Amino acid sequence: MTREPVPHDPMRPLWRCRACGAAWPCQPARLRLLAEFHGRGSDLLTHLGDLLKEASDQLRQLNGHPPDGLADRFLGWTVATEAEGSGVPATSAFESADLDLVFRAIEMIIRDHWGGRTCPRCADSGCPQLDWADAWLDRGGGAVSGH
Repeated sequence: MTREPVPHDPMRPLWRCRACGAAWPCQPARLRLLAEFHGRGSDLLTHLGDLLKEASDQLRQLNGHPPDGLADRFLGWTVATEAEGSGVPATSAFESADLDLVFRAIEMIIRDHWGGRTCPRCADSGCPQLDWADAWLDRGGGAVSGH
């Protein structure tokens, strides 16, 4: 008897892959998401943002504190940077026109997750990490620098 393959879906509330046990989204899940949302980078980002919020809430309930690195785990893989000295160009799951949505979504997630103007890194309301997002959004997008 042949068993059906187990899909690489998240096992809630642990947010581990049902098939391989890796932190979700695992590599096969990422590939499936890229194929599913091909040409619709903003939809992919919205979907991942919704899942990030759900995972954050569930993992906070389980662990009693916000999980570390969750935003990078859910969103960081969508935009890869050039490996230092490798000569390999940067790649992206998004069209360049969608990058403004990436930064807007990250800024909204930071504000929603940590409640307004307080930075999780600085625990301070005058953080340059949030100030650059404000300035960038006020300009309507553009070059970004922060800490």
